[in-house]
Amino acid sequence: METGHLIRGGEVYDGSGGAPRRVDVRVRGGTIAEIGPELPEQGEAVLDASGLIVTPGLIDLHVHVFSGVGRWSIDPGDAGLVTGVTTMLDTGTAGALTFPAFDRFVLSQAREDVYALLNISMIGCLQGYPDERPYNIGELSEPGYAHAPSAVACVEQFRDRIVGLKVRLSALLADNQAQNERAGLEALLEAAERTALPCMIHHARSLVPLGELLRRLRPGDIYTHLYHPHPDHGFADDGTPKPEMLAARERGVLFDVGHGKGAFSWAVAEAACREGDFWPDTISTDLHHFNILGPVFDLPTTMTKFLYLGMPLPKIVQAATDAPARAMGLGDRFGRLLPGRQADITLIRIERGEWALPDVLDEMRSIRERLVAVNVFKRGVLHGCRS
Repeated sequence: METGHLIRGGEVYDGSGGAPRRVDVRVRGGTIAEIGPELPEQGEAVLDASGLIVTPGLIDLHVHVFSGVGRWSIDPGDAGLVTGVTTMLDTGTAGALTFPAFDRFVLSQAREDVYALLNISMIGCLQGYPDERPYNIGELSEPGYAHAPSAVACVEQFRDRIVGLKVRLSALLADNQAQNERAGLEALLEAAERTALPCMIHHARSLVPLGELLRRLRPGDIYTHLYHPHPDHGFADDGTPKPEMLAARERGVLFDVGHGKGAFSWAVAEAACREGDFWPDTISTDLHHFNILGPVFDLPTTMTKFLYLGMPLPKIVQAATDAPARAMGLGDRFGRLLPGRQADITLIRIERGEWALPDVLDEMRSIRERLVAVNVFKRGVLHGCRS
């Protein structure tokens, strides 16, 4: 008889956003074989999950893992299984000129399932040394870098890896020229239409007005860095979402956290969530070299921030499992605990105590509960996590 694991006694959150159930999960042959109460042992190793929550493998919708190119990226392994993340999306670190190397040397070597958004800029996202200029090597500093035909050709070559496209709209990355930012946006939307893929927009300190951008986005497109602290975010001082934000959400545009080094403010998030009732569709880290040691750390820590804000735990789990899977067009493979699915499972402990948790402005909040990944299954193989 083939052996596997029986995860027993945990509080199971299936990723749907519904209430948890106290059931067991049987893992066999790399898949979820059975879910139900008090399942009998069938020769498996029993993993006692008492006191833990059991979730689908966490999915980080926003990371930078093109390690070895520039100063920006980290290894997929540093953002992955050791943090409870089984699947991740690199968001535009590579462009058409660099993606073949990204696929050959990084994506194909990762233990995690790693997918990508292709940067509309041919050179991708490069970062220099923080104490030398140019610190940001602007992917839109020349409008010709935003080249839809090369992006379309790259997508067609790597359809198994590329699930969408990305542009970063910030004046600093576009030589402070609004026309360069708009060239990037136009090329992005052209390539997205021609490939029938969604796109993700980074928009902060941009010369393109927020309303102008949001009107161009289509159902399934993703606006990231939702709670950034810069003046062109989407909320009034009291947290009320601007009308164009509400119209975009009604139209089916998705809103992603993308915490990053400069894109999550406690003040903005508290007002937007608690007063404006504008919660994220997806919770992601924007994890990279300059924030992995703080203020981001990992995806469970970012999820913890929304536990503090008052988001119900089933919705937090959904925003880090099923919702990002569907945003990537992979909802039939990842993001839910269902029999027959690939056995990607994360076990999380809710720790109670008192800790200070920073935002990107080094503002602190005192929290009394935090989420910590303990173990993770990837394709049915058990791994330990780094606290």
